[in-house]
Amino acid sequence: MNHCVGKILLGLLAMVPVLCAGGCDDTSTPTPPAHSGGAGGVNPATGGVQGTGGYTGVSSLGTSGANPANGGAQGTGGYTAAEGGSGGASSVGGIDSGGVTPSAGAMTSGGMTTSGGLGGKNTGGTGAGGKTGTGGATGNSGGVGTSGGATTSGGAMTSGGATGGIGGRGTGGAGAGGKTGTGGATQSGGATETGGATPTAGAGPPPSGTPVGVHGQLKVSGNKIVDQNGNPVTLHGMSMYDWSQQGRQFYNASAVGHLAKDFECAILRVPILPQNASSGLSRLEAVLDAAVANGIYAIIDWHGGGSSQQTAAATFFGSMSAKYGNTPNIMYEPWNEPTVAWATVKTYHEAVIAAIRANDPDNIIFLGTPQWDQKPDTAAADPVTTSTNLAYVVHFYANSHPLAGFQKAITTTLNANLAIFVTEYGGCSANGNGTFNATELQKWWTFLDANDIGCTNWAVETNGETSSIFKTNASANGPWTTADLTDPDGTTIISYIQSKYAATLTSP
Repeated sequence: MNHCVGKILLGLLAMVPVLCAGGCDDTSTPTPPAHSGGAGGVNPATGGVQGTGGYTGVSSLGTSGANPANGGAQGTGGYTAAEGGSGGASSVGGIDSGGVTPSAGAMTSGGMTTSGGLGGKNTGGTGAGGKTGTGGATGNSGGVGTSGGATTSGGAMTSGGATGGIGGRGTGGAGAGGKTGTGGATQSGGATETGGATPTAGAGPPPSGTPVGVHGQLKVSGNKIVDQNGNPVTLHGMSMYDWSQQGRQFYNASAVGHLAKDFECAILRVPILPQNASSGLSRLEAVLDAAVANGIYAIIDWHGGGSSQQTAAATFFGSMSAKYGNTPNIMYEPWNEPTVAWATVKTYHEAVIAAIRANDPDNIIFLGTPQWDQKPDTAAADPVTTSTNLAYVVHFYANSHPLAGFQKAITTTLNANLAIFVTEYGGCSANGNGTFNATELQKWWTFLDANDIGCTNWAVETNGETSSIFKTNASANGPWTTADLTDPDGTTIISYIQSKYAATLTSP
């Protein structure tokens, strides 16, 4: 979601009818999701949108928003980073290096909750260890140890201590251990604080009892996403946030470990803004590596799009697929929230798909659809046929997008034997703020679950919006308790994700 478009259009909501029941034709004026790439031409003085993604004007949502070219923050809150297409860097600096947290070993606060919370587990560490290599002791060179790179303690809890908040899972760090080939074990053979990242090249099997350990290589069969055994699998999780430091701070292995273990996210969507493709690559890869190490799925989200970015996107995804195409964990989303005709979007998708398939023949690619990912039926009338394992994207924000206005378009797409995945949604309004509409959100959840459609919620961030799951003072690395979650958004979303996790690990 490209943040400002939803905010610009929020003020128009009172004048613009919600999409009609059963969907509207393309001449209607929709309510876009927040953070949308937008269609150009809006006055930059009110958060102008560039047609090919990104912003060129002042994002003046505060009382004295500064010029993005200077990296200024908004006067009354919002983002500390400029949101320009070439905009300024965050005023407090982005975390470009990513990486794992320095401390190793097990959690000391895991275990069952003492006063409820959102469901702790004291299942102990996974300690899956790594594949045995060809010998050689571990060392600074990252070689595979003679013991297979297993952790020294299996990530067990040191005290089994209880917490009063969320998740309190006493798993410590997952002992993903070393990898064969050039991957090597982690330097000391132990897990990071929460089972953080090890190199992905030549990765061994995923930790047992994890979503990837259970379901393995996903594919599209008809209108379903199915696992290695051909059984439908519905993944629930969170979307990260690359717009400002309030989201980028969570692009680290420790945070990913806690999202996977404590919050029980089976999948993470990981946005990268096109203008951050180089500077933000290390933090993106830190999240992807940690997802692999923790046995969960991840979607690389090119959070932009447009014909002018086609070559850059194809180059970027060619590089990403070369690095991660050998794992079943990593999937791709080449264009966030298109606002142009499907014929243009389709051509773009075909070019990026070709770049991905040159390296990765089977991981799923999620294709953005017109009208801010709200018209999958338009794509269904002329689907991409140059590859298999493709699914089409839908986005919604429950307080702005009632299910009744979109259900027909989704059903039409499913009836065309095409799969759908909701890579971004919220219970709030389309601008990321407004009322959290729990009633309408539950209607969406019921419908999606009934049709085996997975979803990732926007967003892992602390910027004070309704859509933020964390309060502004939440730790960037975790662990977290209920006191760190916004209410009702954070508590409601995480409770829902956790309620679905057991089913994620059960094959029919």
